[in-house]
Amino acid sequence: MKKILLVILFVLVFSSFCFAAEQMLIIGTGGLAGVYYPLGSAIASVISDFVDGASCTAQTSAAGVENARLLNLGEIDLGLVQTSAAYQAVHGEKVFTGDQIKDLRGLAVLYPQPMQIVVAKESDIYTFEDLLGKRVGIGAPASGEEVTFKEIIGVAGHTIEDYKPYYISLAEMASSLKDRNIDMMWIVGGIPIAAVLDVASVRDIRLVPIDGDLKEAAMKEYPYHAPGIIPAGTYAGQDADIETLASPAYLVTTTRLSENLVYDILSAMFDHLDVLQRAHAQGKNVTLEGALLGSSIPLHPGAEKYYKEKGILK
Repeated sequence: MKKILLVILFVLVFSSFCFAAEQMLIIGTGGLAGVYYPLGSAIASVISDFVDGASCTAQTSAAGVENARLLNLGEIDLGLVQTSAAYQAVHGEKVFTGDQIKDLRGLAVLYPQPMQIVVAKESDIYTFEDLLGKRVGIGAPASGEEVTFKEIIGVAGHTIEDYKPYYISLAEMASSLKDRNIDMMWIVGGIPIAAVLDVASVRDIRLVPIDGDLKEAAMKEYPYHAPGIIPAGTYAGQDADIETLASPAYLVTTTRLSENLVYDILSAMFDHLDVLQRAHAQGKNVTLEGALLGSSIPLHPGAEKYYKEKGILK
């Protein structure tokens, strides 16, 4: 009997040790109606399944800006942000003025995120200037959408007082546009966006371009923005390519994660891209070759080691 009790005690102690040794990670994503959540969930699954001694769960959030702040507070361990938000956080600019996050580090640029201006097909909004005075959904407070919208209107010579802004999530924007309570959805994200598909399923929509002098001036003012295209057929009724700007999605962390763990996370992710590809259409745009294109902040030492071994970084 004593031997049995000793064996049970040993098993319990050993199991407790193994459980305690496993590193529990959280990845900050975005709202359920966007791309960050399904793709972030897939990354979490890859970490849990293929990184020894680690498990990961995905957490919804207001996306980029909030994820950077949650990383700074130590409430999450990994996060999806726009390259623009990452740059601003590290340099203490824009919404991060007085709230600089010096130890934010890059892991991988994932996919392009076009800026999408979505209106009803019957709307009289055809250009960016036509948005003046309109009811515009610009994302949840402290979201990448809000920050980016304010950047672009600043380049255009406008202020937020020139609009009727609605600080609401993607899902709330979709409901509001369907119900005719707003005139426009402003989204920065990988295509197709579930929230836009939702609107297009019940109401004819149209996309408004960002082009010409505004586009050129925005890229000059904010070099972390790049040219973007929303290909024809992305959404129902869209029969032509739409010219716009893009701010890529960036997987980031902080210096708190060890070099070995970050190396293992990247190894697992790029060895199992099929998991990301099954999670969302944007998964096919995540490539090792493109992992540093548009990177806007210093890389984590574990990422540097990984990319040097792969010949991506000299």
